[in-house]
Amino acid sequence: MMGLGILLIPALPIVAFLILLCLPRRWRNQLMIIAPAAMVTSAVIAIEALILNYPGREMLEPFYRWVYQIGSVGEKTLAMAISVDSLSLLMLAMVAIVGACVQIYSLSYMKDDPRRGWYFTVMSLFTAAMLILVMSGDLLLIFIMWEVMGVCSYLLIGFWYRERAPRQASQKAFLVTRAADGGFFIALAAIFAASGTFKIDQILASAPTWPTWVVVVSCLGLLLAAMGKSAQFPLNVWLPDAMAGPTPGSALIHAATMVAAGVFVIARMLPMFELTPWDMTLMSWIGIVTAVFGAAMACFQDDIKGVLAFSTISQLGAMFIALGAGAAGVAIFHLITHAFFKSLLFLAAGIVIHAVHTQDIKKMGGLYRQMPWTTVVYGIGAFALAGLFPLSGFFSKDEIFTTLVHGEHYGRLAFALLMGVLTALYVTKTFLRVFFGPSKNPEAHDGSLVEMIPVTILAAITLFGGIGSVAFANYLGHEGHWPELSVVALSTAAVAIGAGLGYLAFRGVFDRYKAALHPVGVAFDHRLYTDDAYDTGIVRPFIWLSNLLWEFDKKVIDGIVNGVAALYRALTEFGAWFDGTIIDSIVNGLSAAYVGLTSIVHAFDKGVVDGIVNGLAWIAASIGKAFRSLQSGSLQTYQRIAIGSVIVLLVVIIVLKGF
Repeated sequence: MMGLGILLIPALPIVAFLILLCLPRRWRNQLMIIAPAAMVTSAVIAIEALILNYPGREMLEPFYRWVYQIGSVGEKTLAMAISVDSLSLLMLAMVAIVGACVQIYSLSYMKDDPRRGWYFTVMSLFTAAMLILVMSGDLLLIFIMWEVMGVCSYLLIGFWYRERAPRQASQKAFLVTRAADGGFFIALAAIFAASGTFKIDQILASAPTWPTWVVVVSCLGLLLAAMGKSAQFPLNVWLPDAMAGPTPGSALIHAATMVAAGVFVIARMLPMFELTPWDMTLMSWIGIVTAVFGAAMACFQDDIKGVLAFSTISQLGAMFIALGAGAAGVAIFHLITHAFFKSLLFLAAGIVIHAVHTQDIKKMGGLYRQMPWTTVVYGIGAFALAGLFPLSGFFSKDEIFTTLVHGEHYGRLAFALLMGVLTALYVTKTFLRVFFGPSKNPEAHDGSLVEMIPVTILAAITLFGGIGSVAFANYLGHEGHWPELSVVALSTAAVAIGAGLGYLAFRGVFDRYKAALHPVGVAFDHRLYTDDAYDTGIVRPFIWLSNLLWEFDKKVIDGIVNGVAALYRALTEFGAWFDGTIIDSIVNGLSAAYVGLTSIVHAFDKGVVDGIVNGLAWIAASIGKAFRSLQSGSLQTYQRIAIGSVIVLLVVIIVLKGF
């Protein structure tokens, strides 16, 4: 029964979406509670399924499987497969819990928005799509849900579409991720051509027999798509601008759904990536660049949501480092811990923003006096992000460092530790500037109970979740172990150094170097010119090419079309003249000649032919009449005729003989 019950986890938010979608705005706003109620129920079912299936199995060994055939391509069948294994159950529980907390929080956060019902409608579809994606047993269904989430992220980021920033941010996110999704489409085509199926288990089983180029194309296509979805450098430019949407929506996008999808798909398909080791190396170094870039950018942010956005980029980079090292379980562990503490940070930041009416950190300070509980929960999330013991982030980051040590990837380890230092730096600096120092917002206060309850739940999971690291590994079929002391020393040293630098930054120690570091500050204000690079290398050339093609279309293509039309028009006019003048004249002349000829023929027929016929008839009649007069019946007459005839005959004979 539980097997079928698992299907309710995504089905409930889908039902909530359909109900709210069909309602008019007024009713939708009043009945928005349907969405969080459905999400809470899904979370309960997911937790129950997670417990009932303990201690789990190998990552790709399913507990439950359903296949529905949808059609065929030639002799090959197409089917939608749902496959629930240990990885799926962990992801289902994470997505459902975070989704439920975000939606409960949103009841208070969005209560005054006139379109709040539509917000909950999109949130339900967004969460349902992620839930189906993690349950998918084939790449075709994953791709469908992947695209649904892309549309939902566009709607959530641009929720306040009447404002320019959200509108542009939603377009930017949609275009960047859609461009990357072309890689997914290419990978699907290559995989189906090679294997004849989209089922993940069959793909992974047959991949070692494929030609090398097919494996490479498939891996690079999926990697490109994941880089867009999970905001890896250089496709990370959309994520910071996504802050323009509602804060709870940002929490869902940055924690449990959109950005997690790319990491999840790579983890699911990692056995195929391992067939080409250089793909793994490439993935790991992409993660390193992303992690260091995101952490460095976060150090220079004065917008509290901007700090969290760049920290998301950095942590996603850390997950790619683990994936590139072949540790899918470690990457998923950090993905799950990150989902909880990052959603906690976004929701707590939303409470702060509502309380002080600004996102500018420079206008905050001393909030621990007015907002003590928010200070505590934000601090738990922040220092979990920094990797402070014993918070969950410490254990998941430590696993990444351990993986790099065991794989002897010491160069990558050095950059990962640099990311750890920078993370602790911006976390400490931001936390102290927001909640300590001089009080600048005496009217601030903690959030409502509806906001604080989900934030507290997330804080509790973040606080105690790390102690389950061994059980987590065992659930995925790996042998779990506690952190090694040598690695703990490295990670703790990185946190300590970063926290010390963050405290010095809070105290203004580095302010004396502002003038000397001004060019560096300008570069970071411009996001190290990544947006400018896109603008110069892609946007402007695209606009230039568009204008060039427009001019070519206007002057050449339109000229050809208009010239052909003018030529056709001239030809038709000439044809009309030729028809009216020449053809009609010939036809009319022939008609007149025909009429004249028929008149002549008629006259000849009447005057000549009829004359001859009538003349012959008259002659015949006259001769007949003459001969008829000879038939008088008188004997003397007949004698005279006979004698006359003899005389005439004799004369003729004499004449003829005389000649």
